[in-house]
Amino acid sequence: MDISRRKFVGLSFAAAGSVAMGSFMTGCGSAGGEAAAEKTDVVIGLRSDGIDQYLVVEDEIKATGLNPSYVLFDDSVQPDVALAEGSIDCNWYQHEPYMQSYNAENGTEFVMVQPKTAAPLFAMYSSTHKSVDEIPDGATFGMCNDTTNQDRGLHLLESLGLISLPADVEVPSIYDITDDLNPRGFKFIEAEMQVLPQSMADVDAICLAAAHIVNAGMDASSYIAASDDAETYAVGFVVRPEDAEAEWAKTLAEAVQCDDLATYFAEEKQGTMVPMWQ
Repeated sequence: MDISRRKFVGLSFAAAGSVAMGSFMTGCGSAGGEAAAEKTDVVIGLRSDGIDQYLVVEDEIKATGLNPSYVLFDDSVQPDVALAEGSIDCNWYQHEPYMQSYNAENGTEFVMVQPKTAAPLFAMYSSTHKSVDEIPDGATFGMCNDTTNQDRGLHLLESLGLISLPADVEVPSIYDITDDLNPRGFKFIEAEMQVLPQSMADVDAICLAAAHIVNAGMDASSYIAASDDAETYAVGFVVRPEDAEAEWAKTLAEAVQCDDLATYFAEEKQGTMVPMWQ
């Protein structure tokens, strides 16, 4: 089931850091004035849940010589639609596997700018069971309804020995988990990531990016199992292919590697986002 058929609203991350134009600003990545001179007006696509992180460091983005503005979107599909249409210059909310899946399904050639920003923790939460060992046969799992995060959740279940995955499916979904791969008879439901925390009381466990637990006002450290693949799913700025090496894009990506953003991730996001520069 592809992204276009399984639109989802997720919570992810939009932020920017500080670089003094032509000088070094303590604690943050540095970029010269020439980097910002090529292009100054930059329109950044954000999901609505990412606005707080962006505002933390908006003034510091401006210190690079860039003139940022932003457009907010309510889901995880429209920021890529807008990028393809050219109404924004970049977006900042998705990890690379999601981007690659979107490219494959929509004929786009988006590129993630280096360096990436932060790696999200992905975990299993339960309001009923205190450990994976307590999960009974026939249990119901709440899974993300987008392609890449559902795949990530299924790989977490496989790593815990709960299910097997089909060897001939590159990106499996819950519909690929046949009875022979699911001997304990687990059931699955799908929901948008921001809705999954609200479903926790109705299922045995949910699998999702831990930041969504924070945004739901819950304790992100209360997971009963966690994935070890966070770096593969690092979030970063995404641009059209012609801007992959643009100086303004590099300036933006380097600028976010800042102490203010690291502190925000540690305190406000309860460590669910791990800065790629630390």
